[in-house]
Amino acid sequence: MHFHTPSSYDYGNKNITNEQIIDGLYQQAIAVVAITDHHVIDVNRITDLQTLASAKGITILPGIEFLAEIRGKDPVHFIAIFPENCNLNHIWKQIESKTNIHKMESEGRKAFEVYCDLLDTAKLIKELGGLVTIHAGSKSNSVENITHSLPHGEALKIDIAEAIDIFEMGQETDCAGYNQHVIPFLKQKLDKHIPLIICSDNHQIENYILKQNLWIKADKSFEGLKQIVYEPEHRVKIQGDQPHFKEERLLIDKLRFISNDNKFSPEPIFLNDNLNVIIGGKSSGKSILLYNIAKTLLADNEFLVKENIEDKYDFRTVDPDFNFEVTTRGGFSQLMHRDASENSIIPEIKYIPQNYLVKLAEPEENKTGNALNKMVRELINEDQTSKEIYNEFLSQVKNNDRKRETIIDNFFEIKDRIGQLEAQLKLKTNREILEKNIQSNTARVEELNKSIGMTAEQIKQYNDLQGKLEDNKLSRTRASNDFKKITDFNDEALNTVNSLKNKKTLLSSSLENDALKAHFDEKYLAVDKLIEEINSIIADFELVKNDEASSSFKKPSVVSGVFATLASDRRKVEQDIAPFLKNEEIKQQVEVLLRSIGDDKESLQSINQLTKEIIENRKALDDEKNKLFQLYEENYHRYLEMISNLKLRTSDLEKDGLKIDGSAAFNFPKFRKNVLNFSDGRSASYSSFKICNDKLDSLTAYSLLGLVAELRLIFDGIAQKGDYVLVGKANAKACVKSLLEDYFFDYWQIEYKKDKLGKMSTGKASFVILMLIVGLSKSKAPILIDQPEDNLDNRSITTDLVEYLKNKKLERQIILVTHNANIVVNADAENVIIAHQKGQGDVETDSPYQFEYLNGPLENTFPIIDDEKNLLRSMGIREHIADIVEGGKAAFKKREEKYGFKTFK
Repeated sequence: MHFHTPSSYDYGNKNITNEQIIDGLYQQAIAVVAITDHHVIDVNRITDLQTLASAKGITILPGIEFLAEIRGKDPVHFIAIFPENCNLNHIWKQIESKTNIHKMESEGRKAFEVYCDLLDTAKLIKELGGLVTIHAGSKSNSVENITHSLPHGEALKIDIAEAIDIFEMGQETDCAGYNQHVIPFLKQKLDKHIPLIICSDNHQIENYILKQNLWIKADKSFEGLKQIVYEPEHRVKIQGDQPHFKEERLLIDKLRFISNDNKFSPEPIFLNDNLNVIIGGKSSGKSILLYNIAKTLLADNEFLVKENIEDKYDFRTVDPDFNFEVTTRGGFSQLMHRDASENSIIPEIKYIPQNYLVKLAEPEENKTGNALNKMVRELINEDQTSKEIYNEFLSQVKNNDRKRETIIDNFFEIKDRIGQLEAQLKLKTNREILEKNIQSNTARVEELNKSIGMTAEQIKQYNDLQGKLEDNKLSRTRASNDFKKITDFNDEALNTVNSLKNKKTLLSSSLENDALKAHFDEKYLAVDKLIEEINSIIADFELVKNDEASSSFKKPSVVSGVFATLASDRRKVEQDIAPFLKNEEIKQQVEVLLRSIGDDKESLQSINQLTKEIIENRKALDDEKNKLFQLYEENYHRYLEMISNLKLRTSDLEKDGLKIDGSAAFNFPKFRKNVLNFSDGRSASYSSFKICNDKLDSLTAYSLLGLVAELRLIFDGIAQKGDYVLVGKANAKACVKSLLEDYFFDYWQIEYKKDKLGKMSTGKASFVILMLIVGLSKSKAPILIDQPEDNLDNRSITTDLVEYLKNKKLERQIILVTHNANIVVNADAENVIIAHQKGQGDVETDSPYQFEYLNGPLENTFPIIDDEKNLLRSMGIREHIADIVEGGKAAFKKREEKYGFKTFK
């Protein structure tokens, strides 16, 4: 943008030819050059250079370097740059006649230095259609030489800043100060951001060296250069690395329709790395193009099927050979209709069809509330760390579900056992009667013993032996009961561990890492050993029948030893008591009484045992109930913990004014529906509980303490007190499982600039959802959006959507369909695709194709070519934009006149 030729008085080698200049530029891969000779526009030389340069694809912009009359240590230099196709003779004549230039012969120089008024000349340059750049930074001839020592120095600097377009820096080190101080000051003072560029100021083409890092994102033309004035923050960068680098594998380079019947033009449609907008009249093929990209690249059709657009544009019904091709920047191509085994080359692509955002923004009307929350959750979990956090949470919650089922099963098993024990207890004789009968019969035995002449000592010995005999009988009864309990447990334990072994075997066979498989198999050998241990225990309890009346243990063990000892003790006591029972008549009476005493004592012991078991089981019942509700609360806290762990992920959006707060919501409608399903409607036991109120929705705030307290009351009414009336033959256990099902869910409250999503207009909510989709997505794959401006007012489009697109296009490629001029122009679309369908407009075209597309940058401009019969090629991209989204140049001008904005500064 600052390049001299031998026409400058201070050029080193005056013998350099125009051919050598162009060859030198070509060898250095220079695409655009502004000829800025000192004080002169050499019309003939520039015209010749333009002719030579066009053959090598180089654009030559005419220009001139001036000296200002404002004096510091040195005169201030500033430059005019004009369009490549301007009327050079006219421009030079205007400069000569209107700048009040006067010539002073320079000492020791063969040419003249030309001084002119900076502000007047800058005004003239703009009137002639040019741009004004000024030397800035630490160079001795920069605008910084206008110091505060001059009268009104700062005011003059502001006037100059208002008059110029671009700051020309001599070196990169000057940029930091301008970016930190000068640019913010001018933004505040003038609401103007002046772009910075680095220039070579080359005076010797044979020694040309690229020594600075300047990136300009634009078409290689004067109109392209002008874009940095309109978009200084995004169109020009001074840095070593390429700005806003994107991976080639995640960039679409070009698109192509394949059609045999002239339905589509076969010409490739090229895309830019950043923002690509598709515009056109009604039914011009805008959405067709976007849809075909999505259909080609989406990893599967699930989304299209769900949205009922799987076959929205099925051109194969009329053209069996129709296809669509996408080619990435990395050179990989893919067809829409291909072998089913061929994976997508960009499977992470995001597609937002028309009205999709609106449907999500109107959850009540479109029944998509759950879909929106699910979408937010899935977007949060696109991040690998977040996905692992959420999957671990799901695993914990599912594990809690299984635990809850087990606890409820245990609770009702214990409850059933208590019922059985209480039923047995009811069949027993009254405790007082048994105790009185034992006392009475014992006294009668003593009387009988006295009647046969037994002494007091003998009676005492007899009573001791009789007591031992009774104790032995009770011990044998207890041992038999314990034997039954243990053998039942042995069978249950063996079944449980065998089931665990089967699961272990299945898991082991599915493991693919040899080292992990070996470690797993080694550690879980304990399961096999446990089965061996249980079988060994079972063997200790195994009995064999001796005859129809008796059985014995299969092998000697501690178990057989217990019963053998009891039998031996019984025989010994029976032998010791025999001498006391010589009188047969008395003996028979005593035996009857003793049997009665023994039976009563056994019944009494059974009552005591049953009572003890009931007490223990009731305690176990309470323990299971407490465990159940502890687990319920633990499950709730799992949600809070997961939400807290994902907070860092959602906080990334706050820089865009978007806030996401997670909470553990409770699905009251689902809960109430399930409660009503098992409740008797006539009794309506549920009506006294607040949590069953039909006015509560899924987002109603609640207290966990209050929620659990009422759940406990309902639980007690169903499972313990029985005063909660169930419908028909409803099973209490199934009802409790339904009652305590996990009704919690993670809800993500979305807020944008302190406005909650549910309170927003449909349009604004649509925009916020778009922000979520783009902002939360970790993938940098292209995003396809069909008319994101739907239902948004123009102010929101300009202040919110446009700025958002301008920022996000730097992170990922965006391709969108729009009818809105603000999006096309103010979002600074790098590539505009014009769509046209033959016969859909007032203007005829001689194109043979029904659908045709043309693409180019915003700065591509030329007026209508009357002789060009192909509509798309008859005017520049900018003219197409004005015609399609502004209603034509005349309509735009008319609105501009009516607004009268020209009268405002």
